Amino acid sequence: MSKRHTSIFTGLTLSLAVFSGALGIFSGNASAASKPIYRVLAVTYESADTFYVVMNGKMTKIRLIGIDAPEATSRFDTKKGCYATQAKDVLKKIILNRYVSLASDPKMPDKYTDGSLLRYAYVGAQDVGGMMVYNGAAREYMYQHKNYAYRSWYKSLQSAAEASKRGLWKIKTCTK
Repeated sequence: MSKRHTSIFTGLTLSLAVFSGALGIFSGNASAASKPIYRVLAVTYESADTFYVVMNGKMTKIRLIGIDAPEATSRFDTKKGCYATQAKDVLKKIILNRYVSLASDPKMPDKYTDGSLLRYAYVGAQDVGGMMVYNGAAREYMYQHKNYAYRSWYKSLQSAAEASKRGLWKIKTCTK
């Protein structure tokens, strides 16, 4: 392995250790969601809450349950683009070219409005949505007023991110 690749690998390993090291809080409550139905390779991402995997030989779009991340063209964010690039970078470090396990939530619809599959995603035992919220790269989000399994946990992770001023909660992060 070249020095550059070793450095990148070490950086990713360190980043994941930092993401998951906060008291091991990203393991989630596996009984709250259905058991993972697929273990698939994450190959690209669209935004910080949506990515693509290869499933059954074809590209499949996945929308993470319970989070809403900043997007360059968000209809919800008054400061369009605010922290969108940084949030995508966080997701990239967590999932890109890694195997992820996907699980549905019996309280949620199977698909999002754009046809993507609504799923929780895990890298090992670490919940991707929880890591995104905890690091301030996404907000807790309740789709169609459905109370998903991890909602109270994601809300507490968001409160911790806000209190610690991480990610999009940093002072002046989204002021122009």
